[in-house]
Amino acid sequence: MQKLTKRIIDDTPPPTLGQVFIRDSVLRGFALRVTKGAKTFVLERRVKGRVRRITIGPYGPLTVEQARKIAEGHIGAIAHGEDPAQTRQDMIKEPTFSDLTALYEQRHLPFKRSGRDDRSLLQSHLSELKTRKLSDITRNDVVVLHSRIGETAPYRANRAVALLRKMFNLAKDWGMFQGDNPATRIHFFKERERDRFVQPDELPGVFAAIMEEPDEYVRGSFWVYVFTGARREEVLSMKWENVSLERAEWRIPQTKADRPHVLPLPTPLLAALGSLTRQEGNPYVFVGQNGSHRVNIKRAWNRIRTKAKILDVRLHDLRRTVGSWLSGSGESLQLIGKVLNHSNISTTRIYARLNLDPVRTALEQNANKMLLTVQKHCEKKNGASKGKRLVGPVTLPGLQRLLINSANLASPKA
Repeated sequence: MQKLTKRIIDDTPPPTLGQVFIRDSVLRGFALRVTKGAKTFVLERRVKGRVRRITIGPYGPLTVEQARKIAEGHIGAIAHGEDPAQTRQDMIKEPTFSDLTALYEQRHLPFKRSGRDDRSLLQSHLSELKTRKLSDITRNDVVVLHSRIGETAPYRANRAVALLRKMFNLAKDWGMFQGDNPATRIHFFKERERDRFVQPDELPGVFAAIMEEPDEYVRGSFWVYVFTGARREEVLSMKWENVSLERAEWRIPQTKADRPHVLPLPTPLLAALGSLTRQEGNPYVFVGQNGSHRVNIKRAWNRIRTKAKILDVRLHDLRRTVGSWLSGSGESLQLIGKVLNHSNISTTRIYARLNLDPVRTALEQNANKMLLTVQKHCEKKNGASKGKRLVGPVTLPGLQRLLINSANLASPKA
């Protein structure tokens, strides 16, 4: 046995079969393993009662002295009770972000209302992390990712970091990750609370554009939006079994607030829902493909808001519009919260004590107020002297006849 040197290693021929070891005479356990295709430095030591062979690295990329220093470091770690061989195995077997994503989609997403948004983020902005080991993802990586996404979509960038933070917290709970969460202490882009809603002078154009939609299910979904202020997922997944046209009620079994919610249905909306074609074997009100429901009406909304010339109004702003109109009618904040099913803890008890009668009255009056606003706009355009005034309660069919007789209603004057 002699000290391992470059000359000795270079002069050692590869075996025809198997492997041979050239052990160092200076550092006990340090050796060179020679096979037919490679020369690799190793360290053999007893660790916690077991003889372990720890691979240090290949000769060539590592010099003898570099490998010797690494071996000395492993010996020091063993003296402190560590197991470098096990540490290496753990690193090799450590879960990747792709592994965490798969478990997240299996264990967490099915119970999350915003699951579709999470999947979109994972498939787009976070896809570059798939092959990375969890411990290899640093806070700087997250900062750079957040900044890059934020150049064009700052709100989306914030959502991406929030999702990463949640996933790493779950990874720790599931025993997949032991380090510090790299998505914490990230400075989010400032988000302004939106206060946009459909104004009274814009409402006739919106109603006219909705009525021009050729698909009855698209029209119906927007009437539910406009008259109830329900959330998009709640509207599109509405089932007939949860709708009572006789009692004029809609029960939403699962909401973002994680509780059922019952909404009275205003009379104009009852007529719109009652006219929809029911598809046998499909339980949904707004029928989609393969026995399911509609999942995306963004294109329809883009057509509607383009015709109505309200391009800055987003789909979710229709929900805010109902709250704003109720507030403008003098309804209390508590009642508005009941209508919109807000989950503010300080007002939840008040919402729970309210019965449906004041909510029904508020929505009924609000629907009539919307219809009357459009009717007055039509009468003003047609001229009151022309005998176009509606008699009796305002209905959607009657309003549609007025809208047809009114020119350019989809683009009212500012």
